[in-house]
Amino acid sequence: MLTRLHTTREKLMRAALEIVAEDGFSATTTAAIATRAGFAEGTLYRHFKGKDDLLIEAYRQYKREVFESALAAYDTSDSPEARFKSLWLAVYCALSADPEACVFGARFAESSLSLKEGGAAHEQMNATLTEFLSDPAAAPQVKPMRPELLAALFYAPITGLLKAERQGVKWTEEDVNAAAQAAWDSWRKH
Repeated sequence: MLTRLHTTREKLMRAALEIVAEDGFSATTTAAIATRAGFAEGTLYRHFKGKDDLLIEAYRQYKREVFESALAAYDTSDSPEARFKSLWLAVYCALSADPEACVFGARFAESSLSLKEGGAAHEQMNATLTEFLSDPAAAPQVKPMRPELLAALFYAPITGLLKAERQGVKWTEEDVNAAAQAAWDSWRKH
């Protein structure tokens, strides 16, 4: 994600993402970002109000690319279970495709900047999950839980698998499919 580095803004966002992933937020200064991107520090301020705005936009762009990739194959004509698992697997694959971006996303989500971001990065995916929950074919199959809890049950297994991958675990396709099934089972009425 954030791999299309055609513009100065994209190069600055990718540089910030890489520094956060490698060394954390404390190492992510405007000077370090500009140097990594190959620009003078003043260039950053021509494109962003400051470091926080750059990091928030990098996070939003990263999530936008993940969700657009995941939703590209989302087929509303499939059964609820097939749609859920397809979407889950697509999100997992999109997140695991760029390990640096995944680390950046995890660190951002745990930072105080996530409160400043305001949730805009997740609006597209939240809308898809809301649509899924209101679908007359899916609604009767899903446990009656708060949407926030269902979202947590959707993402938690993905987060767990990705964290283990960063620690060197190699998942098989069978493992990943079993995790998708377990996520569906956490939503499904029995």
